[in-house]
Amino acid sequence: MEKFLSILFGFIFIPLLIIGQDITSQTLPPDTVKSAAEIRADEQAVMENYDTMYKPVIDTTRRIYYWRITKRTGEIVPGKPDTLITDFPNRMNVDGLSVAMAYPGNLGLPMESRIFFERLDRSHFMFADPYYNYDKTPEKHNYINTKIPYSYLTYQTAGSRDNREERLQGALSINFGKKWNVGLDVDYIYARGFYTSQSAKRTDWDFYTSYISDRHQLHAFVNPTSYSNGENGGITNDVYITDPTAITGYKVQSREIPVNFQSSGDQQYTWNLQKGMEYYLSYRYNLGFEKDTEHKNEEGETIKRFIPVSSLIYTFNYKDKKRRFEGNDSTTIDSYYQKMFDVDSLDYFGTGRAVNDSTSYWAMSNTFGLSLREGFSPWAKFDLTAFVTLDNRKFTLMKDSISNETKNQFVTYIGGEIAKRTGKILRYEASVHVGLIGNDNLGDFEVKGQIETRIPLLKDTASIIANGYIKNLSPTFYESHFHGKYFWWDNEFEKIKKVFFGGTIDFPRTNTKLKLGVENIFNYLYFDKTGYPKQYKENDESKSIQVLAATIEQNFKLRALHWDNQLVYQKSSEQSIIPLPQFSFYSNLYIQFTAAKVLTIQLGGNVHYFTEYYSPTYEPATQQFRLQDEKKIGNYPIINAYVNCHLKQARFFVEFYNLSASIISPPEYFSLPHYPLNPMIFKLGISFYLNN
Repeated sequence: MEKFLSILFGFIFIPLLIIGQDITSQTLPPDTVKSAAEIRADEQAVMENYDTMYKPVIDTTRRIYYWRITKRTGEIVPGKPDTLITDFPNRMNVDGLSVAMAYPGNLGLPMESRIFFERLDRSHFMFADPYYNYDKTPEKHNYINTKIPYSYLTYQTAGSRDNREERLQGALSINFGKKWNVGLDVDYIYARGFYTSQSAKRTDWDFYTSYISDRHQLHAFVNPTSYSNGENGGITNDVYITDPTAITGYKVQSREIPVNFQSSGDQQYTWNLQKGMEYYLSYRYNLGFEKDTEHKNEEGETIKRFIPVSSLIYTFNYKDKKRRFEGNDSTTIDSYYQKMFDVDSLDYFGTGRAVNDSTSYWAMSNTFGLSLREGFSPWAKFDLTAFVTLDNRKFTLMKDSISNETKNQFVTYIGGEIAKRTGKILRYEASVHVGLIGNDNLGDFEVKGQIETRIPLLKDTASIIANGYIKNLSPTFYESHFHGKYFWWDNEFEKIKKVFFGGTIDFPRTNTKLKLGVENIFNYLYFDKTGYPKQYKENDESKSIQVLAATIEQNFKLRALHWDNQLVYQKSSEQSIIPLPQFSFYSNLYIQFTAAKVLTIQLGGNVHYFTEYYSPTYEPATQQFRLQDEKKIGNYPIINAYVNCHLKQARFFVEFYNLSASIISPPEYFSLPHYPLNPMIFKLGISFYLNN
């Protein structure tokens, strides 16, 4: 009842109250006609100015304007749409989500970046973390202000009827007047998989609305998700990939390769399933005054401008998630884990039944804040915000095969933010929050900040960004507690301490970007070779691990020839605990030309590569990536060739994925130990932006 009333209050009464006060009888303003090229130029201007824009406001003079918000306080920051033609085929692949990405090989399956600083801290529901790049969240979402109905549709496919992978993405956004926008996004994945028992299905959509006026800023976001993926435990013998004819005398098809969790025909025996729901609401009420401007309206009256002085802030966030790991037959999966742990029997519930592990969680957060706004007077050089957050969480674990046990957590955080978001020479932002009430997160804190400046350097104007953080974090609930048929733990871990410093230098004239970061971690929590969580210590004493990463992004252009590159160097002081490839590389070489004055064509190829190392492997029973030292992965390029086109409001491509399988011998296209990537396949994709 408490959850229901909070959701009802947040999503019905507050929006109706605000809209009723401020919307009156507005109609869509008349608009001048713009060509498709002019619309694209508007969008490109937003992207090109993303790193240099002044304090973000909703620009109603643009036909389309994008922005994002900070999740805790609802602060508006500029957003970037994905309308670029360059690298479109790569961005549609799982490999294209990072310079080097680790995943079981099929679209829609769990993944983990091989680039350490792209990994996030584990969330309160760690089973959803491997799907983060697919997830829709309030802070990743692009809100839109549009003068005309805006929509897009993207479709990609590959493979034949038996192993086809498909993804359909779409969006619709409509403005009711200058201030109120309503939209809907949909993302549907159905990938049957090129190997046995590896299919993935995901339905993910969100409904959102925003209302922006001088005094009111409201954002609401609703996101139900449902997804499942088959688990096969990897192939039984890598020789089926590296030497396809060695075992059978002929080259077997990928579906014929035996896997550890075998299935019968089209029936898959082992699954991971998750469902979830998220409700989010952010509201800011601005207090301020009106100031005369130098402009006059048609009647000759002076136009006034509202100057915000302070803001009252309220943010509500509720989410729940459920996870189930189940199998229809216990024979193959039982033998897999018995062999893994070298035991004759393994069943923590002692029932002898097939696996059917389940767990669930919900969390509700309320944030109240007060902000002093930047720029309302000459001495107000920055935003200053104070807030208090009340978090309430509930976890459900299996106690035995027929009953559950629950655990509640409640914590109160206080914190503040300071930010200077205007000015060409210097901008900065910093925040801190501390856990004051609640035994589970008492003493937790996070201090982070960023500073940006621009200086003349080597006949260019370089953008320099320095950032860092200090964190003191309690282990999450599932890092400390988990109950299942094959894994069972209840741990008492110490707090994790992290200190990071890094920076970025960007040279626009030479298309060069340099990044450097170093992090020191005490009491690092990881999943060891057995799949159990463990804290890094030596003789029961805390010990630190240092991670260093340096990245260079360099793009070259010679008339129609383009060559875009990203190179990442990483070094871990404890490679056995945090294994990382020393070098990871992405390169895209293509020629670009125009046909018939309207069709832009890019013809080229790209490659992903990382050096050999003992890559972590995927553990289906916990959906985490655990250590292993039996097989090295890497030192093998994944090469793709493509034709990428842009015609008016449409982008489309055709691609030969994983050409390496046909031109490099022996083929070793493994993304994880015993998890090969898809064989060479033909892919195509198309995207329409229907905003004319």
